[in-house]
Amino acid sequence: MAVAALVIVYAAYLGRRIFDERRDVAARVDAIVARADPDELSLPAKRRDILLRVEDPTFFANKGIDLSTPGASMTTLSQSLGKRIFFDHFRPGFAKLELMALTRFALYPKVPKDRVFKAWLATAYLGSNRGRRVTGFDDGARTYLQKPLSRLSDQEFLTLVAMLPAPDTLKPTRNAAANRDRVARIERLLAGRCQPTGLRDVMLAGCA
Repeated sequence: MAVAALVIVYAAYLGRRIFDERRDVAARVDAIVARADPDELSLPAKRRDILLRVEDPTFFANKGIDLSTPGASMTTLSQSLGKRIFFDHFRPGFAKLELMALTRFALYPKVPKDRVFKAWLATAYLGSNRGRRVTGFDDGARTYLQKPLSRLSDQEFLTLVAMLPAPDTLKPTRNAAANRDRVARIERLLAGRCQPTGLRDVMLAGCA
């Protein structure tokens, strides 16, 4: 009975939180997009598709949750954004269930996927550099490749994409060999020469 009571209390809490978050989640995402320089968000469709093929292949079709696509991991791109807008300090565990519920029932119904993608692109964590958090792809391009996002070559863009599963470990300035290795795996994936081994294969072991 005690367990059942806790479940009921948690469900009531989660339902209330979803209700509250639905009211202004769109405004918060719009604010993120509005603060970003338009150049930060002008990613060509080809590069957007490359990024999604690697990070969240069903992004435009899923409802913020994908637990079956090989290589997608347990955290969709929408959930990645959700960590930043729904939590001050996200910690794995029960918070993961809360994140999935908030993404599915608050973010997904209220914010179009193109806005979700732009907000994610502007806020993605790309490691730290000299004690400063590198936030967003344009910041990553300027920090690690010394040029704006719009001027990156395809190879340089993949350098940033390759960092995403472990930004501080896969920084091109810290571990260039590991970054190049993951870039090569991504290239094999994009060429259709390999497939991830399963949902959690974010490092693309199946393409080694």
